[in-house]
This record gives sequence, C-alpha cells and structure tokens, in this order.
Amino acid sequence: MADRYVEVRGARIRYRREGTGPAVVLIHGLGASLESWDLTAPALADRHTVVRFDFPGFGLSDSLPGAYTPEGAVEAVLAILAALDVAGAALVGTSLGGGIATLTAGRAPDLFTSLVLAAPAGFARPVGRGVWWLALPAVGEVLLAYLRWHPRRSMEGAYADPALVPGWLVEVARRNLARPQVRRTILRVLRETLGRGGVRPELVGAIRDAAARIGVPTLVIWGTADRVIPCAQAQAVAAAIPTARLRLLPGLGHVPYLEDAEAFTAALTGFLSEVAARPAGVAR
Repeated sequence: MADRYVEVRGARIRYRREGTGPAVVLIHGLGASLESWDLTAPALADRHTVVRFDFPGFGLSDSLPGAYTPEGAVEAVLAILAALDVAGAALVGTSLGGGIATLTAGRAPDLFTSLVLAAPAGFARPVGRGVWWLALPAVGEVLLAYLRWHPRRSMEGAYADPALVPGWLVEVARRNLARPQVRRTILRVLRETLGRGGVRPELVGAIRDAAARIGVPTLVIWGTADRVIPCAQAQAVAAAIPTARLRLLPGLGHVPYLEDAEAFTAALTGFLSEVAARPAGVAR
C-alpha cells in the first residue's frame, strides 16, 4: 500500500488506508510505526477499512507539540481520526498504543464500536528492565545510540523466541532509529511516563479511570511469555474494563501480532465478527 500524508495541526502524519467495510484503527507501540501491522492489516482488509498511522514523532510522521502527555496523546489521536474522517471504528492498540487507545476510548466513547488491547501499557507500574533503563538520563541516549546500529537488539526482548524477529522489520526499525526525531520522541515519552518505580502513579490512575468509563465490547489479548509488560497484569486489565474479556496466547511475547500473526488475527477477526453480529447496545 502507498503511504499517504495528512496535515494535523501543522504536522505531516503518515498513514495507510486499505480495504472496505466498517473501519478498524490500529495504533502501534513505543518506537514502532505503521509497518508493525503489516501482518494484521491484510487479514482485516477484505471485510474492513483498515486505517493505521505513525503516531506523531514516530516512523515518518512529524512531531506534534503537546502530544506526549496522556491528554495530549488523546487529542492527537482524535485530531488524526477527524482529519481522516474516521468514526464508528473498532480501535486496536498495542503496548503504548494500547494505553493511548484506552484513554481515547474513555474520552470519546461514542466514536468507537469496540476496543482491542494487546498487552496495553499503563494499567500497572511494573515494566521490563530494558524499558526502564532507556528512561534514565544519559543512559537512554547511550543505549539508543547503540540500538541505532543494532536494531535487532531493540526488538528481541519483545519476542518469546528472538529467532522469530523478521529481517524486514529489522530494516524498518533501522530506518526509524536513524531519525534523530524518533530517538528524541522515544526518550521524551519514556521520561514523561516512567519514574523510579515504573509507570508513574498518576498515569496509571488516568488510564484506569478511562478504562472504567469504557462501555463498548473489549478484548484484551496477552502473550503468556511477555517480558516487556508482564502477563501477570492481564487479569487486572480485563477486570478494570467493565465490558472486557481476556484472551491469553500461550508461549508468545509482547508482540503476538508479529510472533504468531495467525493466532492473533484469528482472535481479532473472530471478536470483530461477533461484535458486528450483536444487537445494538449489547456490550458483552
């Protein structure tokens, strides 16, 4: 699919739109880009209009001032969707994108028909040590300088089996990490969201408050071998959202949509089909 760009508050945002049918919006995780969904989008596009974009400051999108606080991230997503004329969509987010999706769905409940969260960040404080190290002053800069030249190392911890990291995605990460803007954005986001004990308590509170307001059908998907955001958080995440159900994917890490795309897309498409078949107003 050809890249497209839309201007949002003076920033050029890269996006792709493919397929036909009800809209599905995909939000990637920290340091990633819309290519993260290259194994997911084709499985959706025969029945859905799939919209994915590089969050401001990541991938090939421009930075957007104010987009890196919880409220600012929500405003950025809503502005992008408005610019793309997307409404009545299923919203799918992973990791950092899952936390942003939760905040957005809690803020604008009438805009979305359902919500899917893959190992969402921010519902509890613990995170993997690699992520925490990146947030440290000076240390983060040194680590990112190393990862720029060794992008595979930046990805291996997200997989239960590091041998499954695909070469094509390593090259995408190499392109992304070569951009100073992307490295700055990674550090800025981590330092805004993490403290000594992990995710800042105020952010955890904001995400949990938003989760409690979500009334659309929700699916929480988690790999049981996740080392980035521990799978031990999965039950608590599902319990925080009144309409949520939980699907565990045995033996998978933090990126099940890449590590076992078939299992992930089967869970996702099955859920979306079930939601579409329900009478209006029925959440569970």
